[in-house]
Amino acid sequence: MPVLVGKDMYSTFSFQKEKDFEKLVVTLSDFIFGEETIYVDIKKQVKGNRIVTIPDGYVIDMTVSNDPKLYVIENEIVSHDPFQHIGIQMLKFVTSFEDDKTSIRNYIMDNISQNEKKLERLKEACSNSNSRNIDNYLDQAVYSDFKGIVVIDEARPELHRVLEKINANISVLELKTFISTDGNYIYQFDSLYENSEDIEVYQTEKSKENIDETRKRKRKRKAESDTIVVAAREEGFKREFLGNSQWYSIRIGAAMKDRIKYIAAYQVAPISAVTHIAEIKDIKPYKDTGKYIVLFNGDAKKIDKVPVKDSNNAPQGPVYVKKEDLTKADYLEDALYI
Repeated sequence: MPVLVGKDMYSTFSFQKEKDFEKLVVTLSDFIFGEETIYVDIKKQVKGNRIVTIPDGYVIDMTVSNDPKLYVIENEIVSHDPFQHIGIQMLKFVTSFEDDKTSIRNYIMDNISQNEKKLERLKEACSNSNSRNIDNYLDQAVYSDFKGIVVIDEARPELHRVLEKINANISVLELKTFISTDGNYIYQFDSLYENSEDIEVYQTEKSKENIDETRKRKRKRKAESDTIVVAAREEGFKREFLGNSQWYSIRIGAAMKDRIKYIAAYQVAPISAVTHIAEIKDIKPYKDTGKYIVLFNGDAKKIDKVPVKDSNNAPQGPVYVKKEDLTKADYLEDALYI
């Protein structure tokens, strides 16, 4: 689908070589994953006597200084077979992750130590945490449950079907490239904390140093949240949220799946307020949509209504808050923007 930016028309650009797409991911890594992350670009064997296939890279997310996360990154192009290539690769990473953690941790540390910018980011995040040193800080990120991300130029339903069968914490981020008639490129992509509704377009001339501070604060607020608020119409709310103790077809940012512990329902007009909240039992892929179904740990509980002060701020898609802030708020905006 063509994209009009200003007076220039851009058409979809298809990558023929995976290595070219991988280079783009590295170039845009601060945009896709955030400036509070370290992208470790590795594609080698990490063990001496045993051949171990490792992914294209790792991302250490330090958005919440006291809670660093490690993501296994696989960069793919849509022409690769979702089962024979992508699915098998991800299955290898999932099954070998527990045994390979020490090798992975040492390799990541060696890579970071050789890059001044990466090392400074690691030191800064560590200094803002409770960790005693950067080795301890990195251990906290690596010695945790598997979290994987497939970055791809087009996410099709068959890819989601394959990844669902693996039954692991794997997210898909879509990175699309468009080219103008005079050879300029723009990029449209999902990012680590953003839902797909929030994808943005960046032009090549935009500098990493000019990343909007407002977006950084927004990302940090999300990362510290433990509750997802979803908009619900009356029929679906009564049938699913109250009747079946679940809510489905939700877009959830890749980094938020293991951060959110509660789900709250914002009932649309005429109620126009958050009215119920439930503890989350599990989050699973919803069919082949790239969205999720959230299963509750028991029935949803009614809370004092938290209305919106301005109808323009009514949630159109999922938003994230702290449960403590939500239950104390007079208006939803109080929990969203504190």
